[in-house]
Amino acid sequence: MRTIREVEDSDLPELIRITTEAFPGMKVVSQEDRDQMLERLIKVKKEPIVHFFAVYEGARMVGVMRCYDFTMKLHETRTLVGGLGAVAVDLRHKKERVAADMVRFYLDYYRDKGAALTALYPFRPDFYRRMGFGYGVKMNRYSFRADALPAAHGRARLDFLTADDRDELAACYDRFLERTNGLIELPPHVLDGLFTDPALRFAGYREGGRLRGYLIFRFEPVREDNFLSNNLRIRALIYDDATALAALLAFLRTQADQVERIIHETQDDTFHYLLTDPRNGSGSLLAGLWHETNTQGAGIMYRVVDTPRLFEALRDHDFGGETLALRLNLADSFLPENGGSYTLRVEKGRAALDAAGGAADVEVGMDVSEFSSLVTGAIDFARLHAYGLATLSDASYLPAVDRLFRAAHRPWCMTSF
Repeated sequence: MRTIREVEDSDLPELIRITTEAFPGMKVVSQEDRDQMLERLIKVKKEPIVHFFAVYEGARMVGVMRCYDFTMKLHETRTLVGGLGAVAVDLRHKKERVAADMVRFYLDYYRDKGAALTALYPFRPDFYRRMGFGYGVKMNRYSFRADALPAAHGRARLDFLTADDRDELAACYDRFLERTNGLIELPPHVLDGLFTDPALRFAGYREGGRLRGYLIFRFEPVREDNFLSNNLRIRALIYDDATALAALLAFLRTQADQVERIIHETQDDTFHYLLTDPRNGSGSLLAGLWHETNTQGAGIMYRVVDTPRLFEALRDHDFGGETLALRLNLADSFLPENGGSYTLRVEKGRAALDAAGGAADVEVGMDVSEFSSLVTGAIDFARLHAYGLATLSDASYLPAVDRLFRAAHRPWCMTSF
C-alpha cells in the first residue's frame, strides 16, 4: 500500500541515499559526505517552514520531497505560497507515478493549509507544465566588464557587513520586497546561512546611519592556472532607491583592476541599459548584427491551487481600474476541483467572485498553467490570446481584459529552494 507521510530523523539516511542517487551531480560519495549532509538536514528539518515528506510502499521509502511554507508578495498582498523542492524517486521505482503522486499530495497539502498558489523550480519544465504549472519570468545571466558600469557622481563609501548587521540587512531586503512583485520573505535560517559561507562578501551602503542597500558577492577563478584571473559573481543586489543603487554600482566599477568580468544573474531583462558596453564577451552575433548581451533560462514556475481563495487574497489588488463582469473558464485536468467556470465581477479595479454566477460581459478560457502565469504577472493576456493559449468570446474586449490582468511589476524570485 502506498502512503505519503513526514519523514522521521531515523529515515534521513535513506532519504539521502535516494536523493544522491537521483542527483549524482551533488557529489555526495564518501561516508564523510553523507555524514555532513545528514548533519545539515537534521538542522534544516527543525525549521518551522520546512517539511520533509516521503512516499512509502509498505515500509520501503521510494520517493522524497521537501515542502516550504513561504510568504510571497503577490502584487500588493503577502500570502502563503507552498514551495516544492528536492523531489527524488528511488532508481528502482521510476515510471511508477511516484513523482506524480508526490506532486498531487503537495498541491492538496497546501490547499488544505489555505494557500492559493504554489511554486517550484522544475527539473523538467514540460513535466510540471502537464501538471498545471505555468512559467514565471526568465533568468538573465549578464557578463560584463566592471568599467562598463556608470561612473560615480561623488564618492560614496561602502562598508563591509558582518553577522552583526543581520537585522539591518533583513530590514533592507524587506523594504525591497515591499516595492516588488513575487519576492519571497527571507526565511531566518536562509539569512543566517549566508553569514556562514566564508566565500561570500557583504558590502553595504549607509545614508544617515541607515543601511540603504547591500551587495553580496564572491570571487571565482577564471583559470585554474592563473590566480590573478578572477570574476566577481553577484549573489544579491538590494537597494532602497536610485542613490543606493548608484553607490553599489560605483563600488563594483572600482573593481575593474581586480576582476575580468562581473557575472550578474537577475530577472531584470532591462539591466543592460545601465551598461556602456552590454556585450557578454562571447563575440556572438544574432540575426545579423545583434550583439549577444546575456543568456536566458526558464526556471521558477507557479500554479494556482485554489482559484476562489486567490481572488480573496487579491481583494485589494487593482485589476487595471476596469469595471466589467468576466466569466473565467478554467481547465485543470490534474486538480479538477480547482477548474470550472468562475464569474468575476470587477468594479473600478476591485474584483470579487460571484458565487451565484449570473450574466457576464465576456468569457475567457485557458488552462490553469497559463492562468497561473497570467495572474502572477509573468505574461500579459494579449500575448496569451495572440499565441492561441487563451480564448475570448468577444474580441472587442481584448484591451479591457488585457488591462485587467496586466501587472505593474513582473514577478521576481530571488529564493532558491
